[in-house]
Order: sequence, then structure tokens, then C-alpha cells
Amino acid sequence: MKLWYITNMRIPTEKAHGLQIVKMCEAFTQLGIEVQLIVPFRRQSPQMQQVESVWKYYEVMSLFPIQQLPSPDFILFDKILPARFSQALYVVQSLIFALMAVVKTMRTEGIYYTRDWYVLFILALAKRWHGRRIFFEVHEIHGTARPKLLRWLLRHIDGLIVITQALHAYYEQCGMAAEKIIVAADGIDERRLTQQIPKEDARKQLGVPPDKTIICYTGHLFGWKGVYTLAEAMRDLPDEYWLYIVGGMETDRQALQHFIAEQRLPRITLTGHVPYHAVPCYLAAADVLILPNSGTANISRECTSPLKLFEYMAAQRPIVASDLPSLREVLRDGENACLIPPDDPLALAAGIQRVMCDPAMQTQLVERAYSDAQAYTWNNRAKKIVTEIERTIHAS
Repeated sequence: MKLWYITNMRIPTEKAHGLQIVKMCEAFTQLGIEVQLIVPFRRQSPQMQQVESVWKYYEVMSLFPIQQLPSPDFILFDKILPARFSQALYVVQSLIFALMAVVKTMRTEGIYYTRDWYVLFILALAKRWHGRRIFFEVHEIHGTARPKLLRWLLRHIDGLIVITQALHAYYEQCGMAAEKIIVAADGIDERRLTQQIPKEDARKQLGVPPDKTIICYTGHLFGWKGVYTLAEAMRDLPDEYWLYIVGGMETDRQALQHFIAEQRLPRITLTGHVPYHAVPCYLAAADVLILPNSGTANISRECTSPLKLFEYMAAQRPIVASDLPSLREVLRDGENACLIPPDDPLALAAGIQRVMCDPAMQTQLVERAYSDAQAYTWNNRAKKIVTEIERTIHAS
């Protein structure tokens, strides 16, 4: 099988979707699929300009071709144009890139795979000419403003890969046949399950105080991620608790830093973006890991399958997380995590202390989460998707 993975995203990128895409391409390759990743040539951020090798940055062992296509790059206009104009330019760029990708691959065999809405539109529009099967991986709700367009697109694709049961229910309600929908949560590189770093070594390497209780959050700093609630929880925790917030784009880090200073929130360190290979060291240095997603955003309540969740489970540290439907698909209160009401700093602080004051609970949560993590590798996810793709092809 040959698979054309077309994505209108910068590779490499600071964002989690870049890691997810590259790791899935690696996992498909390890299954014997002939994968080619097609991306646009777009301006890189200063941080990503320092990356010498995509393979080293994402710790890829099984290589696959990555082809960059020329594409208009309007990113410079984001800072000078109103948001609606920037969005219009992004749509134009997306459609041009998708059209070029279809033309580039038109005369070759294979199936199309994408997680981009505008790429999907061009693939569906051109299906009568390319005649390829189309598989769409979706991480959010699309089509609420244009339900007729969504239903038309769903009729032109051969399979839909979603990351939560709520997304399955939504797209089935929109007209996608249930048997063509694959639910596959995100995952983790199986090597992370065995790369354990002693806490003392990690703290020494990072300069983390050895005598403090370290709370750690990794990932982006968007509001719906709940990092502001986590920062506020520090008001209600004793002085021996220190918080490390690892990751985030620079503009988001600056906004959170301003909030922390304005609210006079104590004992918080923002590291800014760190490379993928550095994340396990921060997790190993921690005593407790936090997933404080907000319940106010639908993407957080129903649609997310956070990569950090599986990293946390593999790190063998207790997890305190928001009690949300999306997270309950993997986490169970009192079994592999401590679940607390979202958007409540007091409840979050209380949950952290409850876990840290109960060594027996810590052991139970850690052992069960680590055991559960074994099922969520990228290879297992790829096997599930490939099996369903082959079943769909043979059934038609």
C-alpha cells in the first residue's frame, strides 16, 4: 500500500500536531506502508530555523520521504492585517497547496490521507479525476457553519479517523456511516515506555531544587488547556510546592507570564518551548503531573486526545486531571488518575495535595496508568487504522 499524507503544516513545528503527524508516518512506515509526507514550503519560526534534522528533532528511526511543495506564504501579513483578512489569505494558501499536491500525485498509485479541512475539499472535488480513496483524520468538529458542505464531503471520503467517541457520534449524526468511522486516540512512542530517568538525575540536570515537591505541566498555553487555572492553584498550595510549566509559543508564554506577575502567583517557572527529546527529563523531575483542561471549550470537553496525557502515563508519575468526557475515555478516577472539577483552582490544589499526601494512592495510580499506556503506542494506533483501511478497500 502507498499512502500520500498531505498536510498544510510546517514540518518541523513547535506544535503537537507536527509530532503526531511525523510519528504516525513513522508508524505506518514500520508496518510496511510506503508513506510520502507532502507539506508546503513555509516560513519557519526562529526556533524551528535552528533545527538541523527533522529526524533528530522528532527522534525518528524509520525514515520516510518528505516533499515540500512551493506555496504562497502569507504569514508576514498576520501582524499587519485584521484577523478576517489573515484567515482569508490562509484559506487561499491552503487551497493552492492542496491543488498542487493533487496535481503532483495525480498519476501515481496510492491512497490519500489528510487531517486538513481544505486539503480534504480539494481531494473530494478532484476525486472524479484522481479516482483515489480518501481517508480523513479529524481532531475537531467541522461543518457547523456549512452542514451541506460537510455532508457532501463525507459522501466523497472512504474512511474517517476520529480521536474521541464524541467526534464519532457527531460525524455519524452528520451522515457518515458508522462502519466507516475509526476511533483511535492519540498515542506515544513505545521507546518512551522504557526510557526512565531517575528523579535525582533529572533534577540535577535541570537545576530543579531537590527538596521541593515539583508539579509539572507540559504543552501549549492556550486558555482551553487550563494553564491559567493551574497557575492560580499555586495560591492555595504550601511553599514547598513548585510549579514548572514546560512549553508553549513565545507570545503565549509572555501572556501567561504577565498574568502570573499581575496576580502575584508564587513559585512558578515557565521554561518556554523545549525540544521533544527534552520533555522526559522534566517529567522525571516531577512529583505530580497535571492535565488541567478547561470545561468551557468544546474542543477540550469532547474533542481532545492530548499527546501529553500518554507521555504522563509513561513517565510513572501520578496524574491529576480535569474530569471531562474526552479525558475519561482514557483516565478513570481513583484507578489511573485523580480527576477533579475543571476550571476550579481550589479543587485542583486540593487534588494535588490529596495525591501527594497518600503514597498508596500514588503507587496505584502510577502502576495502572503505566500499564494502560502500553496499549497507546503509535504502532498500535497505526495497526488499527491500517486494518480498517484494508477492510474498507476489500469490502468495496
